[in-house]
Amino acid sequence: MNLLVHLYLAERTGTSAAGQILGDMVKGRLDGRHGAAVERGIRLHRGIDRVSDDHEAHRAMRRRFPPPLRRYAGILVDIGFDYSLARAWPAAMHGSLVAFAQRAQRRVIAEWPQTAPLPASRMRGLAATLAGYADPSGIQRALDSVASRLARASPVADALPAMLAERPAFDARLPDILADLDAFAAAGANESVWRPARPAER
Repeated sequence: MNLLVHLYLAERTGTSAAGQILGDMVKGRLDGRHGAAVERGIRLHRGIDRVSDDHEAHRAMRRRFPPPLRRYAGILVDIGFDYSLARAWPAAMHGSLVAFAQRAQRRVIAEWPQTAPLPASRMRGLAATLAGYADPSGIQRALDSVASRLARASPVADALPAMLAERPAFDARLPDILADLDAFAAAGANESVWRPARPAER
């Protein structure tokens, strides 16, 4: 999943927000160098990604993208679910998306370990990024960022119209996948204890 879902689940579970960000940066075995709380967050991030990638809602959305976007559909679906979550921000979060985004940025910077591959100062634009997911212009910036990091030329930067066309499908499937990820995260990412339900494909 993408940034907003990961940080939403970190706040819901009281786990490390920095760990959720670092889950995309820190690879390989965790040996304690980043601190126990942050590494727990990294493990949770990895578990969330495994569960979401295998979830029927995620797989169904990936199948909706035609070639040549199909190759990048996993990335597009992750961003698409952030767009849906941002536009339907849960009242249970007790505040606006902007307030959550600012709070998440403060938490990430406060928890950021010195051993991280990037300095904490690089996280100063995080709140604006998160709040921007509620608007197509913010989704376009996310797509541009992804495209700039890919090793080869891709159609990712031009995928916004296709993503907007799938907005009803994203919105319809968000409750299923978010509920399962919420339960998974609350269980401490213990996949041997909890497995996501398989929602019926719409």
